[in-house]
Amino acid sequence: MTSSRAGALGRRSASWAAVAVLGAATALVGASPAMAAPADITEGSLNWGFKASFRTYVSSGNGNPPIAASDGASINADGTFAFPSTGGSYDAETGETNATYGGTVVFSYPAHMFTITLANPTVAVSGGAAVLKADVELESTAFPPVDVTQATIADLTTASGNPVAGADGITGTGLAATLTAEGAAAFAGFYGAGETLDPLTFDAATSGGGEPGAPAVTVTPSTGVDPDGATIAVIGSGFDPEANNAAGIYVSFGPKVDEHWTNASVLQVTKWVSSTNEPTDARDTMNADGSFSTTLPISARYTDRNGNAVDCTVTQCYVITFAARGSADRSQDTFTPITFAAAAGGGSASQQIAATVLPGGPLTLSVAGSSVTLPAVANGAVTSGALNAATVADLRGSNAGWSLVGQSGDFVAAGDAVIAANNLGWVPSASVVDDPLVGAAGTVTPGAVADPGAGLGTARALCTSAAGASAGTFTCGAQLNLGVPASATPGDYTATLTLTLS
Repeated sequence: MTSSRAGALGRRSASWAAVAVLGAATALVGASPAMAAPADITEGSLNWGFKASFRTYVSSGNGNPPIAASDGASINADGTFAFPSTGGSYDAETGETNATYGGTVVFSYPAHMFTITLANPTVAVSGGAAVLKADVELESTAFPPVDVTQATIADLTTASGNPVAGADGITGTGLAATLTAEGAAAFAGFYGAGETLDPLTFDAATSGGGEPGAPAVTVTPSTGVDPDGATIAVIGSGFDPEANNAAGIYVSFGPKVDEHWTNASVLQVTKWVSSTNEPTDARDTMNADGSFSTTLPISARYTDRNGNAVDCTVTQCYVITFAARGSADRSQDTFTPITFAAAAGGGSASQQIAATVLPGGPLTLSVAGSSVTLPAVANGAVTSGALNAATVADLRGSNAGWSLVGQSGDFVAAGDAVIAANNLGWVPSASVVDDPLVGAAGTVTPGAVADPGAGLGTARALCTSAAGASAGTFTCGAQLNLGVPASATPGDYTATLTLTLS
C-alpha cells in the first residue's frame, strides 16, 4: 500500500512555545517469528497529549478554540489526542517500524502571541531505538517563524516487554516521553531538553500471516489503586493458547525481578490461565483466540514467600504475564505498571509549575494631575509649588535604562506679556515604589537642581535610572520655583511644562 499523510501545513511563523513528540531507545522484547520482508501497516492508532500542564495553560487562554483537532485527529475524554493510522511498514523479523499517523492539533493563545500546530506524527523503530516524529509549526507576532517537518523531537523510555513486537504488528503502552534537544530547539526553548512529557500509547498492525497477534494486557484500574486492597480486572489478548504444549500463562502481581519466570516467590498473587482450565480462585480460562479475562486481589504492601516486606508505593510493581511452568519462552511476557493512591492522612505530592514571561513589556509614564497653580507673587520675588508626581513603570524586563526630562515654554499673559521659560526652576526628587514581589530592586536618581534664571527653558532631567537597574516602578517629583523679573507686567500667566520619557 502507499502510505498517506495529512495535508501539508501552511507556512506559519513563531519562535516560542513547546509541543513535542516522542521517541526512545531500548531493545524491543517478545519479537515474533521472522517474516521475509516488511509488511504494510493497515490499521492502528496513536494516543498522546503532549503535556498535561501545557494543555491546562493553553485552555485558560483566549483561543477560539484554545485547542482544536482536525484532519482525522480527535480529542479524547481525558484531553489527550487520538491520531489514526495512515500506513507505513513493519518488519516482524527485525522489529523495524515506520508507522505513520494522520491528523492536526492546534494550540492557540492570541493574548500570548502564539499558535502551535502539531501534525502527522510518525513512530519509527530501528535497531532497538524508537522515536516519534512530527510536523511542527509555530506562529507568533513577536518572534521569527519555526517550521519543521518530521523532526525527531522527543525520546521514549521503553522497558522489557514494552513495546511488544509480534507477527502482525507492534504495540507500545504508556511509554514515558522526554523532550529531545531537537524538540527543544523546534519550540524555541519553552521547555528544555529532558523535560518530561505525557506518556504515549501506539499500535500498528499489518494484514498478518495468520500468526497470533502480539500479547497485550489492559488493567482496570491501573492507577490510583487503593493501597489497602483492591480487586483489579485484567483483560488479555494476542496470547498463544497452544504454546508450550498448551501450558498457558501465569498472571501475577509484584515487582519485576531477574528471571521472574523462576522466581515467583516474590509475587503477591498469581493465577494460572490456560485453555484447559475451569475458572476457580486460582485459575482462569484462555479462549481459543488467545484472549482471557480474570481478576487479581492486590494491595500495596505485603510479605512475600521469602519473608521479605514488599512496598509497591516505593518499589514499582506490575501485573506480569509469562509462560507457565518455568518455560524459557519469553514471547508471552508483558509488564503493566500499577500505581497506588496516596494513603489517607499523609503523603506528599509535587507539581511542576510552568509560566511564560512575555518579552517586550511596556515602559510607561503617568502623571497625578494636569495643572499646577503657584501662589501669587510680587515683582522681583520667587513663588514655589509642587509638580504633580510622575510615575514611571519599566516592565520591559531588559533593564535597559531610561530618563525622564522636562522642558517649559514661556509664561504668557494677556496683552502678550511674557516671562521667559528659564525663570522656572526646580528641585527634583525621586523614589522607588515598594514592590512586594521578590526580585532585584531598581534604582532611580533625581535630576540636578535648576535655579530660576537658568531653569527649564532647555530640557533638564527630572529623574533617571541607569541600565542594569531600571526595572520596577518609580515616583519622580519636584519643587517648582518661578522667579518673577522686576520688569514683568502684572497679570495671570500660564506656561506648558512637558515631561518626556525615553
